[in-house]
Amino acid sequence: MKLFSPTTIIHSISKCICWLAIAALAAMMLITFSDVVLRYFGRPIKGAYDVVGLLGAAVVALPIAYTQIKRGHIAIEFLVSKVPRRTRTFIDILNHLLNVFFYSLLVWQSSLYGKKLLDLGRVSETIQIPIFPFAYTIAFGCSVMCLVLIVETIQLLKELVKK
Repeated sequence: MKLFSPTTIIHSISKCICWLAIAALAAMMLITFSDVVLRYFGRPIKGAYDVVGLLGAAVVALPIAYTQIKRGHIAIEFLVSKVPRRTRTFIDILNHLLNVFFYSLLVWQSSLYGKKLLDLGRVSETIQIPIFPFAYTIAFGCSVMCLVLIVETIQLLKELVKK
């Protein structure tokens, strides 16, 4: 594998944004824990609910591509495992292309929503955090997923042609 191959670059990007999701999850846990403890003393964290909710978008959207690379998504293979390898590869290609289509729709709609939130100046209820970056975060996570799926589709096509 080449040092700067598309596969290596996309895998590196997906790993980096997965670490961002881990950091967002850690921040969510810290904020929630601190809010509960401080609430006990009558000093809750203002906007904790807003921040935790918004960080949830990053926690869900950013690790999707890395999970795909590590084959961590749910797959129903008991039916496909009964068919010949070539047919299985063809089904995988169709599945990847269908996923690229749906994730592309998510990218498109999240981007449109982010633009709408930006234009309207929408902010969170309590501490007035702009919401549009989180819609764009979803679009970015889904776009990296599309790139991973495209690279995997190309690899599957090469495999199909070899047989």
